[in-house]
Amino acid sequence: MPRLKSAANPAGPISGPISGLDAGRRNSAAPGCDAHTMDVAQAFGSPGLPPWSLAAPSCVLPADVGTNCAALASHFPELGLCFFETAACLAYTEADLPQALSALPVRWHLHLPLDLPWDLPGDQGPPAVAQTILALAEKVAGLAPWAYVLHPPKDAEHLRRDAPEQLRCLALALKDRGIRPETLLVENIQGRDLEILWPVVRELGLGVCLDLGHMLEHGQEDFLDLPELWAHARMLHLNAPDQARPGRHASLGSLDAAGRAILGRMLTAFAPGGTVVLELFSPRELFDSLRFVSGFWAGASGREEDTA
Repeated sequence: MPRLKSAANPAGPISGPISGLDAGRRNSAAPGCDAHTMDVAQAFGSPGLPPWSLAAPSCVLPADVGTNCAALASHFPELGLCFFETAACLAYTEADLPQALSALPVRWHLHLPLDLPWDLPGDQGPPAVAQTILALAEKVAGLAPWAYVLHPPKDAEHLRRDAPEQLRCLALALKDRGIRPETLLVENIQGRDLEILWPVVRELGLGVCLDLGHMLEHGQEDFLDLPELWAHARMLHLNAPDQARPGRHASLGSLDAAGRAILGRMLTAFAPGGTVVLELFSPRELFDSLRFVSGFWAGASGREEDTA
């Protein structure tokens, strides 16, 4: 998580090893979450877990990355490291990303910065983006993240005209350095991005991260009909658009009927073994959404009535 001066991250980096790593997952305390928490197994109950991994982002509590991860590992089998700002995350040290994180009983993925240097003049953008990604990957090499979520190149208003070629150059550069194309997950963010980039995604075998909130906010529901979409979709970001504060992620419980229908399509088509990220950034919204998705999945999979 980047060091932002906001209520989401008032604390400085932790100064020593993470405490409680050896505690049992269900018995480990989660500071700041106590009124809301349950773990994934408790949420889904006796009918059993879904065929995909449930993940939380590393910026839920008002604390640093290590504290967030130590607390959330008690409740989720996977964590997404949110590296949202390039400069701040490149400056991370052992204090920010303790080696003790590797002892947590979770698998990891990395959300790449939102401000990658795509806009350098000429053809300098993709090589600079590749070097940034490789430097960040090196910082978390001990955690062996299985995927890297990428916001594609864009300008302030629309996708860059040369975005497909930029994405192709980036993916090939990363492949040469050991990051396989299928582990680079292109996320839909605005406009017609996935549609424009789709030939490159298919050509190179890139992965896709489908964000429900972005899809609903930007009218991208037809992306679900892209050819061979579900062969490339390896991650879902689940959140609802906040109607009062555009751009903010809201709890899944605020989805309207149309949003729930899209969610149902996504979950039933999603291949086993992928990751579903509850992309909420407060304890209440995160755990309310965990309860919602467990009840919704029970209904969608026919196990019991949907009580969400």
